[in-house]
Amino acid sequence: MIKLKTFPTARLASLAGCAALILAVSPSSAQNGTGPQGADATDINGIYVSTNGDVGVGTNAPTADLHVRGDMHTEGRLSGNGYQGRYNGAPLFNAANTLGNPAGFVFVFDELNFGKTPQAIQIMNPDANVYKTFVIGHPVDEARYLVHATLEGPEGAVFYRGSAQLENGEATVRLPDYFEALTKEEGRTIQLTNVGGFDPLAIRLTDGKRIRDGAFSVISQNVASAQRFDWEVKATRKDKPDLEVEPLRSDMIVSGLGPYKIGMKRMARN
Repeated sequence: MIKLKTFPTARLASLAGCAALILAVSPSSAQNGTGPQGADATDINGIYVSTNGDVGVGTNAPTADLHVRGDMHTEGRLSGNGYQGRYNGAPLFNAANTLGNPAGFVFVFDELNFGKTPQAIQIMNPDANVYKTFVIGHPVDEARYLVHATLEGPEGAVFYRGSAQLENGEATVRLPDYFEALTKEEGRTIQLTNVGGFDPLAIRLTDGKRIRDGAFSVISQNVASAQRFDWEVKATRKDKPDLEVEPLRSDMIVSGLGPYKIGMKRMARN
């Protein structure tokens, strides 16, 4: 059984000759007598059902299956069908990413990994075209933010970089004390870039290794070289298992996006 609450001036009416159902009148009808039949206002105090089945609450021009003009209140749960077979039961919300483009997201309560804690509330973006970003104040324009995205790759990699200078054709660069404990020996790489000169540079191998005991040596054919250079070391972490880069969706339970947040435009409040 459906119960409809009516108002003192409520009536069934047609809008511009169409068979639309209106269970209210426009706010101005009591003064000018136009009412819904005049179709001179999109605000109405009640419910409007258009000819194609769209329902408007507070508006006679709904643009979706349900269009509410005003605040909403519920004493029950808001549920949905998730997204593409995932996150069943969760409603899909529409927002904007940091580029200002539409992006959907769902809320997931990840009790399995976080227990019953605030950290269990995860914001999941099911779309593939997103970046892991951070947002900071712009250093030279106070009216803007600065948005940067992280580098991505198929490995749990770390990098270290710096500058050094040869002395009598060689130099030793020491990495952080925890480097050996954190990273795997295999797959370590070193990149050298000359600064202010062209003396050839090379990495000296120690027991066949580029890096040994958290340090590496740079040498030049010019035994008197004082060449300056920038260096960058990349390595993969050994405290975690290797990434499974292309897992089957059926084998995975996606539980969170880590510490990253999805950028959304702040909506202006009235």
